[in-house]
Amino acid sequence: MSFMTHPVLRRLSFTLKARHFWPVILLLLACFGSVLFLIALTTRAQDGLEQQREQQAVEGAVRTLAVGVQHDLQDYAKWDDAVRHISMGLQPGWVDDNVVAYLGRIQGYEDIFILNGRDETIYSFRHPQAPAHAAQETLGPAFTRSIDEVRKMPREGSPIEAGFSRQGNRIVTYSTAAIVPLTPKVSIPADHPTFMLVIAHAIDAPTLARITQELRLSTVQLSLAPPEPSSASVALKGTDGTTLGWLAWAPHQPGTRLLRQVAPAIVALGLLSVAAAILIFQNNSRTIEALRQSELRARHHAGHDSLTGLPNRRTLLSQISAHLAAGDDLTLLFMDLDGFKDANDVYGHAAGDLLLKEAAARVRSIAQGELVARAGGDEFAVLLSRDMARDADCICENIIRSFEAPFVIGAYRVTLGISIGCADAADVGPEGQDELMRRADVAMYAAKGDGKNCTRKYAVNLDEGHLLRMKLERDLQASIAGKELYVHYQPIVASDNARIVAVEALVRWRHPEHGDVPPDVFIPIAELSGLINAVGRQVLYQACLAMRETALELAVNISPVQFWDHNLLDDVRHALQETQFPPERLELEITESLLLRRPDKAAQVINRLRELGVRIALDDFGTGYASIGYLQRLKLDRIKIDKAFVAPLSRDARSREMMLSIVALANAFDAEVTAEGVETEEQARIARAAGCTRMQGWHFGRPTSVEELCAALGPEAQSHPA
Repeated sequence: MSFMTHPVLRRLSFTLKARHFWPVILLLLACFGSVLFLIALTTRAQDGLEQQREQQAVEGAVRTLAVGVQHDLQDYAKWDDAVRHISMGLQPGWVDDNVVAYLGRIQGYEDIFILNGRDETIYSFRHPQAPAHAAQETLGPAFTRSIDEVRKMPREGSPIEAGFSRQGNRIVTYSTAAIVPLTPKVSIPADHPTFMLVIAHAIDAPTLARITQELRLSTVQLSLAPPEPSSASVALKGTDGTTLGWLAWAPHQPGTRLLRQVAPAIVALGLLSVAAAILIFQNNSRTIEALRQSELRARHHAGHDSLTGLPNRRTLLSQISAHLAAGDDLTLLFMDLDGFKDANDVYGHAAGDLLLKEAAARVRSIAQGELVARAGGDEFAVLLSRDMARDADCICENIIRSFEAPFVIGAYRVTLGISIGCADAADVGPEGQDELMRRADVAMYAAKGDGKNCTRKYAVNLDEGHLLRMKLERDLQASIAGKELYVHYQPIVASDNARIVAVEALVRWRHPEHGDVPPDVFIPIAELSGLINAVGRQVLYQACLAMRETALELAVNISPVQFWDHNLLDDVRHALQETQFPPERLELEITESLLLRRPDKAAQVINRLRELGVRIALDDFGTGYASIGYLQRLKLDRIKIDKAFVAPLSRDARSREMMLSIVALANAFDAEVTAEGVETEEQARIARAAGCTRMQGWHFGRPTSVEELCAALGPEAQSHPA
């Protein structure tokens, strides 16, 4: 009998195995039971969380219904014209054209009422011969209480209330408001009764379908009786808290659904648990190593940007703080991509991500060995150590030079610049990481103010300019909101007789403290701050209104930001409709830079503008790089030769030849030609001989107010021909 087959040894071996086996089995059973228990808890919790999310979403949708109705009504009730045409004497035709046309026919409100001071219905959208209490009978008691509440509110504020009301089997969301003036120009005598404007929309099948679709719920239904306990519901209450009905739906149960799907796997898991015990022992060390690697990856992701792979702002600040605490000399380069926002809007976010990755690679290739971080958006930073700080100017120059080559994104070539702010950490102190970042940011904005694609070093005097720019931005926003911008008009004359046939609208801003602010100062601020669209809308509206009664054509500049805004067509259409300005007399001027970014998209926008009846002119021609193919594709109505070609006409034969070539090119495309910046009679004579059909410049008139322009025109040109 061998040593290993001795019965005692076999029993000892079995005992040793049992001693380890059963504890492991019991441990597995305990773990398996815990897993089942946790799964049950998780299932219930997940179902509860989902129902809670759905409940909150529907409650938000219910609030949005009431808020939306109140928002739609507010501008129409608090309106000087509404006081004139309703409170001071009801004019049904005016109500049809100015209130019902939008709220009833566009917004789709089924019920629109006007109540007099005795709460009698004097106007009804759907029923012109409605009885005196039609509104109350249509919308129900909750609405009637709101009338009393609104009448208690002071006229000086915004007396308005919105909510839900029920009449029979119909529940509506409504809003009622007192008709009060917006400005002191119109007042209501104290003893004059307050008229009320009411709108309402039924909670109908389309409304419920929209809520269902937007919130991704099972079918939401309107219930007038308390829903079943198994259903999820949100009560619709009147302003006094009375429940009018419920929105009910079958709640999703993702936890239960998931449990049904994974139940077979759980059973299989139980059967494999014993075998897994062996693997647990074997894989223990590998699991620990995997956890360690996972922790390292998590730390890396927490401190790095997922798109570019660069350290993020958190890591940058941490490194700055560590170096400052150690007393190290530092230089921070803070940079922002010039033109990225436009490129991102035009080519899409996917292309924008590719641009950011390539930009990061270019910066990193120049600042090798130094900390290069993505500070956020299209902002990057480079932290230079003491040894590299003395080469900061060279590094900045090389980074700017690296951006001279265009970025190739698919079939497009995109040109971006980069503005760099440079700040030293000489006197910021050991806790001054935020101050160092601020200084570099101020210097970067100063670089943008200097024309972009350049470097500025921080100096104390830059703070004053930065604060002034921020103040001007706030004041410009206030002036836009107060409609304080005004427009001057520069004459454009016919070449053959020097008669004024058109004007160009030029925006002006008179600051309450600084006086007239030059356009080349506040227009870049408007573009950087996102205010340029509002500026453009005001200029277009004012100019169309001012020139409507004249016989003159009107030219209005469209900035690149405006051109790529998806609301441009609506803005132009709205201005033409509101001012009744003939579209054939409006000419929108765009710049050559638009053609370089996305010519196919630019052609689509131009064609849609032309469908409105307006004409398109290419402004400052010759300052960009538009190709002949682009010009032929865009079907322009006019080319405006930049003043840089006009100024040397009288002394430079080459400039005259270039003008002849431009005119010939325009004629080949069936486009008229305007010479800009004409300041002398000699320039005018040469431009006329070259074939320019129109001219513009100080020789014919400086930009002036509409009053001075009309006085100079005389009565013949001040009224549009019939």
